[in-house]
Amino acid sequence: MSGVGSRIERMSEGVGVVEREALAAARAEEIAGNQAYYRRLERIAEMARLGLAAVTGDRSTERLLQENWRLDPSKAGRLVAEAEDLAPRLSLHGQPLPPRLPCTATVLASGEISPEHVAIIRRTMTKIHRMEHVDPAEVPAADAYLAEKATLFPPATLRRLAEALLAKLDPDGAAPDEDADLFDDLTMTSGQDGTLEMRIRIHDAVDAKSIREGIGVLATPTGSDDHRSLGNRQACAFKEVFADALGPQGLVTDTRQNETEPATDTDPDPDPDPDAELDDKSDAEPAGEPDLEDALIPEPRRPEPAAPGPETVRGPGRALLTITMDHRWLQHATGHGTLDSGALSDPATVRRWACDADIVPLVLGSKSEPLDIGRRSRLIPDAMRRALTFRDGGCAFPGCTRRPRRCHAHHIDHWGEGGPTCLDNLTLLCRHHHQVIHHGHWTIDMIDGLPWFTPPPWIDPERQPRPGGRSAMVTA
Repeated sequence: MSGVGSRIERMSEGVGVVEREALAAARAEEIAGNQAYYRRLERIAEMARLGLAAVTGDRSTERLLQENWRLDPSKAGRLVAEAEDLAPRLSLHGQPLPPRLPCTATVLASGEISPEHVAIIRRTMTKIHRMEHVDPAEVPAADAYLAEKATLFPPATLRRLAEALLAKLDPDGAAPDEDADLFDDLTMTSGQDGTLEMRIRIHDAVDAKSIREGIGVLATPTGSDDHRSLGNRQACAFKEVFADALGPQGLVTDTRQNETEPATDTDPDPDPDPDAELDDKSDAEPAGEPDLEDALIPEPRRPEPAAPGPETVRGPGRALLTITMDHRWLQHATGHGTLDSGALSDPATVRRWACDADIVPLVLGSKSEPLDIGRRSRLIPDAMRRALTFRDGGCAFPGCTRRPRRCHAHHIDHWGEGGPTCLDNLTLLCRHHHQVIHHGHWTIDMIDGLPWFTPPPWIDPERQPRPGGRSAMVTA
């Protein structure tokens, strides 16, 4: 606790009384605005109970709001629907009833969440109500869970948590569209000066992820003197892909030559069955119900590298596409796989990608924390980096959406001060939030093997710890 106490003492430095008052005033105005929004919904609910639309000659409460408040029809309809879900109601016999979403109503009335949070929660609860297999007793728990997370995270993060909750309640999800590729589109427009403008849309989440990861690897800055913009580096990476494809051994120029070359005894099988090995494993019955969940993660097609020396320059390497899936789901072609971005993929797509990747099991504990991650060292080895990517899912700072490849592995207790290089002392942070943490105002503590972030008092006077990265989903 001494380390935590010293970080708290450092946190108060650098923020004066004037700054604290300005932050407190801004926070109070934001809370007051949210509270006023809830009171507005209460007034709309009261107008509906009194039947004012009939008195004024309007067809509905929505129409009454359009006329009196000069609102668009879509906004008027949304406000009425929110009032029906969040304001107190009356039964057919005139008895008072609580709101349909009581937990969400409570935190909105207190000003802790915004209308944007409310919109996400209502959409999610609507989908849950439509799930026929969901026990009605689980619905209030979903409202309570989403309301709590809304008080901790911005709308973008709440949206990801809501998607994870829906996937948990309905693991099979919607059946994949077998003709999804037919809707992919690439438009190329050539200028008179020979320039090329492109617009592409890829529907399959796994295909889209592979393209992003591949371009991301090739677009990595070459060094501290590489001042190109991200867009320029990505364009150069795209050109590299086609320069390689048009090369002597490239996909475009060498396909026919490879097809006509005779196979020798030392050559690999010229027509391998990519499904044979996977199908053999898939048809086998599991030996028993394991105590720990299994997940399959593609491993890079290269050996674990040694720590680079001071003169060593590492090339871009192969993009690592990570798909996590319960082994039993993969065997029986059910459930779904999860990309590190949180997107879901159907079992058929996971099996297709597994045919073209080396598979290594990642052993998970009861709370989905990685247990077997490989060797430890001062530098972060690939095995440990993969485990951090799986656990944190990217920058672990609450609300940040930076992807793993753009993150640093941060030692919670500094390595130079004796902090070990192990999962319990590491978390992923993007460059910006890495600087925020090193300023000392936020603190990080590992709770049950997961990173939790404690904000400074001017952000949260009660300084409630917030789960970071995927730990917010693990605690669902």
